[in-house]
Amino acid sequence: MRLVLGFLIIAVLLVLPLLAPQLENHQPLIDYRQERNLSLAASESGITRYQSWGRGNDPVVVLIHSFNGYLETWEPNIEALVNAGYRVVAYDLFGRGLSDRPLKPHTLSLFREQLTALRDTLGITKPMHLIGASFGCVIASDFALHHPDQVKSLTLTGPAGWPDDKNAAQEWARKPFLGEYIFYYAGKPLLLSKLDSYLLNQEDNLWAKAYWKVYQNYPGVKRAALSTLRYSPVLDYTAGWQNLGKTKIPVQFIWGRQDSSFPYYHHREAEKLIPQAEIVAIDSAEHWVNVDQPAETNRAIIDFLRGIR
Repeated sequence: MRLVLGFLIIAVLLVLPLLAPQLENHQPLIDYRQERNLSLAASESGITRYQSWGRGNDPVVVLIHSFNGYLETWEPNIEALVNAGYRVVAYDLFGRGLSDRPLKPHTLSLFREQLTALRDTLGITKPMHLIGASFGCVIASDFALHHPDQVKSLTLTGPAGWPDDKNAAQEWARKPFLGEYIFYYAGKPLLLSKLDSYLLNQEDNLWAKAYWKVYQNYPGVKRAALSTLRYSPVLDYTAGWQNLGKTKIPVQFIWGRQDSSFPYYHHREAEKLIPQAEIVAIDSAEHWVNVDQPAETNRAIIDFLRGIR
């Protein structure tokens, strides 16, 4: 009986690769972008959709959205930053919004290339203030570690990259074929369930989900999400945090006290690994703290930026 079972398992493992569903093929978003007046930046890996506000000679703030986000998630924060005297830039990460979905592993080097191309397109020559949300915090920190001369400060809201037993189930995404099966058949519901957990105040922020539902219909979203989970340290950026703590880059963490994705108790680790970090906790806020409590978030960010020389 055990011998038969063993043969069956081997047979399944041999056949599984042939049966594994293919996630969305690469399809340029030209058809979705051509009727819009969009600002676009080109790099070796693809096209990035971005928007810019404020005066060209003001200090530059670049907003980097979350794993499951898009540039519009920063709408509650842009006006306050512009009024405070900053030139604000937001963009869609590869695989999200209206940016391309490159057919290559979504590593931190890919996202680093994207931000470098955006900086070059906009002609930014002075150090930038980078503000990230969730996985955008990891991207911002990684860019700062590789290009410290180009970064003036880091503000990290609802930061990802803190290992936790409750996120261990997401490790299945790293397993060959199993990840494809799950994302092919249940990718959109899984991503939507995560989005539902990002906001404490759902009713007042229905606009956020409305944008998400539009962008999730474009091709390549599930493939990009799976590739990012596999090839970027979304769940564990400990080594990066340790390296960031060895720099002199000013760092601010802004956490929602009700964050269920990467809970606020991780601030203790942040204080140990990044001793120069300022920690701000905001009540009545989930993972997207900048959306749940924009006024408090904006005030904390602006106070921090104004204190940097």
